[in-house]
Amino acid sequence: MYWQYLNTPLSSVDFTELLKQNKDTVGWLIVNNTNITYPVVQTTNNDYYLTHAFNRSKNYAGWVFADYRNKFDGTDQNIIIYGHNTMDGSMFGSLKNILKKEWYTNQDNLEVTLITDKELDTYRVFSIYQIEAEDYYVQTGFKNEESYKKYIETVKSRSIYNFNEDVKANQILTLSTCSETGKERVVLHAQIINK
Repeated sequence: MYWQYLNTPLSSVDFTELLKQNKDTVGWLIVNNTNITYPVVQTTNNDYYLTHAFNRSKNYAGWVFADYRNKFDGTDQNIIIYGHNTMDGSMFGSLKNILKKEWYTNQDNLEVTLITDKELDTYRVFSIYQIEAEDYYVQTGFKNEESYKKYIETVKSRSIYNFNEDVKANQILTLSTCSETGKERVVLHAQIINK
């Protein structure tokens, strides 16, 4: 199963094997100094993996999954990945760590890794915050460059910490989970830096 890959070199992530286990696999996500090191799945909606595990069994913790609108073909402007804020810290239960000063002031934590069957991408964090549930930050594409720039400015202005990142990339990564109350969302945005 997938956990055989935990704490192994990134080159050991075997997508052929993962796809045999679950054809919905689209990537592997790693967020430093959290428990997040999971295969990422995607299906035709954003509901199925709220209640199903990687092996497709019913599971209250769900799984880590990409927004159904993302294409993973190089054209995504905003890859969005969701996971439940679980009590035991699995899935995105440790994403709330990003709001702690000791996490966001540690430079080692500010690079997020997303591996696909085609490449290993590194993203640099530029915004972290908690906000009431909304649709604005979960846009996967934008009408034009102006609306994209406005989006970047808006989500940067929400950040609880100024990362002094000049966001020029045409692709960003957004991670989202519920807050402890369930009414708000804990959000991380990062821009791709290896392209």
